[in-house]
Amino acid sequence: MKQIRILFYYEWLNFRAEKSLLLFTLLMLACGFYGIFSGMAAMDTQRQKIENLNGLYNENIAEMKVKYPGDADAGDIGYYHSAFSKNNPDSWAALAIGQRDVNAPYLKIRLLAVQAQLYNSENTNPNKLAAGSFDLSFVFVFLLPLFIIAISFNMLSTEKEKGTLRLLLAQPLSLSTVLLAKLLFRFTLILGLILSLSLMGIVWSQAQPDQRILLWLLSVILYSLFWLGIVCCIAALHKSSSFNAITLLGIWLLLTIIFPVLINVLAEVKKPVAEGLQLSLKQRDEVHAGWDRPKAETMERFFIRYPQFSHTSSVAGKFKWKWYFAFQELGDQSVEQLYQDYMRKMVERQNFSASLSILSAPAVLQQMLTGMAGTDLKQQLAFVDSTKAYHNRLKDFYYPFLYEDKPFTHADFDQEPQHSFTGKPDWQRVNSGLLVLLISNIIVLSTALIIYQSAKRKIY
Repeated sequence: MKQIRILFYYEWLNFRAEKSLLLFTLLMLACGFYGIFSGMAAMDTQRQKIENLNGLYNENIAEMKVKYPGDADAGDIGYYHSAFSKNNPDSWAALAIGQRDVNAPYLKIRLLAVQAQLYNSENTNPNKLAAGSFDLSFVFVFLLPLFIIAISFNMLSTEKEKGTLRLLLAQPLSLSTVLLAKLLFRFTLILGLILSLSLMGIVWSQAQPDQRILLWLLSVILYSLFWLGIVCCIAALHKSSSFNAITLLGIWLLLTIIFPVLINVLAEVKKPVAEGLQLSLKQRDEVHAGWDRPKAETMERFFIRYPQFSHTSSVAGKFKWKWYFAFQELGDQSVEQLYQDYMRKMVERQNFSASLSILSAPAVLQQMLTGMAGTDLKQQLAFVDSTKAYHNRLKDFYYPFLYEDKPFTHADFDQEPQHSFTGKPDWQRVNSGLLVLLISNIIVLSTALIIYQSAKRKIY
């Protein structure tokens, strides 16, 4: 133990003397700080937009009251008035933005056919979307492995190339002791970086202090151990520093970029989701066809779904809102099965991608962190589904006014349903990811040990 403490201290002295490593460590800290700031700025912007919706909603109601100073037809209100479905970010969302950078934090909902309203999004700079979000999860998933490689790729090879390793081994020291001390120093440095950035991010973003703190730290630490094990596998080959660096960068490129891209491509090929386009086209055609369909036929089909309104007054003659909203309703009914198939296949594709991601530890960690933060695709689909359910609540509120010929008064606005959604952590994804990282570490570290034992003689 004393030998390890002494070697650990000299590793610290060597680290302090190596200005490039100090600079790279400071750069990692700076990237982490910026990642936290960037994630918080993005979520603060979304929260501000959501908060502003209350003002827009009240302004719209005020306009309706001016436009219809007395009792109004519920059809006029349903057509011109807008409500909002709010997708509130979880308190952890700033640390792992996930799908929230490509989807709007709210949806504007009217009483019209809902399928055309579920997939609206804000105009966003495509270059920004292509680059992705720079948050703390990005720093850990993509940059932390580079930091581990930079401080570890030559931990044995540089000693061998300078001739100092033979001098060390001439002392009453084993190669295993030297290597263990070097690994302990690097792991301590990595651990300090992970803890400082994670805890600062959690405190700064005011993330809810719950079990996710432990799970977040455990996930990132296991991920760092995986990459440290990869470095050990290459270092145990006793090749040159340049060979180690090029090989490790190639592995980083393969696991963080190439494999995830191939997984996404394979998922799209194996799990195609054609229902999205079919749904949009069929719903549009059905709604447009409603203008030409006989009114009696439209209402007859509508009453099959809503028999409680079959006693409503006739829609014959001039334009009637109840007829208009009836064929809007039929447009949604015509694609209900397509919508269910679309949602099911999107979940199947996500699960298929997750099953393939065991080949890529970076992809596993990314899914775990967004799962913890409630910002993954699963939560986005849940928001869309909850918005559809909210539209049904709006119909339940407005249809009695519309089809029972009740006047809509100013006081009725106070009874209009509201909707707010907040993503939830995907504990199943987190737990399965922890198991994958644990097994990956066992495999990598066992491989490193086997290579070390078989190639140990090459050092002499």
